Amino acid sequence: MGGEWRYLPFTEAVRVNPRVALNRGETYPFVDMQSLDPSKPTVSPSGSRVFTGGGSRFEPYDTLMARITPCLENGKIARYVPSEENDGPAFGSTEFIVIRGREGVTDNDFAFYLTRWSEFRSFAIAQMSGSSGRQRVPAESLAGFEVPVPPLPEQRAIAHILGTLDDKIELNRKMNETLEAMAQALFKSWFVDFDPVVVNALKASNSIPDKFAERAAHYRENPDALGLPEHILRLFPDRFVDSELGPIPEGWEVATIGAEFNLTMGQSPPSSTYNEKGNGLPFFQGRRDFGFRYPSYRVYCTVPTRIAHAGDTLVSVRAPVGDINMAYETCCIGRGVAAIRHKSGSRSYTYYAMRSLGEWFKSYESEGTVFGAINKKQFQSLPSIAPQPDLVLLFEELVYPLDENIRSLEEEIRTLSRTRDTLLPKLISGELRVPDVEKILEDVL
Repeated sequence: MGGEWRYLPFTEAVRVNPRVALNRGETYPFVDMQSLDPSKPTVSPSGSRVFTGGGSRFEPYDTLMARITPCLENGKIARYVPSEENDGPAFGSTEFIVIRGREGVTDNDFAFYLTRWSEFRSFAIAQMSGSSGRQRVPAESLAGFEVPVPPLPEQRAIAHILGTLDDKIELNRKMNETLEAMAQALFKSWFVDFDPVVVNALKASNSIPDKFAERAAHYRENPDALGLPEHILRLFPDRFVDSELGPIPEGWEVATIGAEFNLTMGQSPPSSTYNEKGNGLPFFQGRRDFGFRYPSYRVYCTVPTRIAHAGDTLVSVRAPVGDINMAYETCCIGRGVAAIRHKSGSRSYTYYAMRSLGEWFKSYESEGTVFGAINKKQFQSLPSIAPQPDLVLLFEELVYPLDENIRSLEEEIRTLSRTRDTLLPKLISGELRVPDVEKILEDVL
């Protein structure tokens, strides 16, 4: 792949905040800052808004880079991917710098990876100015950073390599979302909607509370829709009884989180014990550390005070309350996180049970105060419907393989991400050339 590499100021290599024509008073797709996920290379519209003249403007597949602290430090850089319904121009937060490849100079995909290059991002962060806590990158300051510009065919090959890794990561994420949705649906069917109890009550001609009338009508018309074998159905009761939480299956109890689960509230060690070098245990302070299933932001602590074990469910207990993750490995938890596990030891049942408590957690969100929070006593006092122990164990048996698949795909995501993050600076700088990475890709794809 011949041709000379050259070096250009960033603003000559790419177009920064290119002009995009939008009509005032018309509705366009809109992207807010919250929609950018540092772990994902793309972002889609967060909704539609009437354009009144303000905000950043962009075309499909332009790169959006946060220019404000701490969003840029957190890696909020993504390509805008339009929805199928509207593939035209869009607008978004005023805190985006829009970047596009320059015709005849840079491929648009390559321009995106230039922007994701850690050296460029570090330079941009160093240019921030303004009041503390609200510092921004002046777009014109980016002219001070020179970037390597290989010939266009090599740019496209570099972008293709990195894009292949990103595509595989995104495919794994979507598979994980599907697997989690399947497990969540089973938990809801058994322990929230009580579908097996409704079906058994219909068979026994027992009365069904009005709350479940719609479910009963569905199964009356479709008696085999639940799809559970008889030996599993027999584990569920065939009638409902009243409780302080409304009708529940006969033989089940209304308990509390404290009675059913072991709970550990986090405690933050001194900041002097933190590091980013991998010394000690991974340390998670709150919701900002959470990923899709497992925490992703990684700081380490050499003197941990409160510990969560692999498979424990992690719950954010401060601002906002009730975000859910799972401990990937033994880790240290700070005051914004609690670790919880069902007393049976069940991993999967705990995770989905906590996800089902969303409305209870919401009641501890801020009311006239800056931050919402839930303390240990409040958490332990939350109500919990306690099914028969053998059903908890059966749910664990059925869902554990799904959760193991999620973990396996997560391990692959981490390997692919490390490979991409290692290759990106070396390909962008020319330290590695395209033919050199073919064997590396064979090993990970």
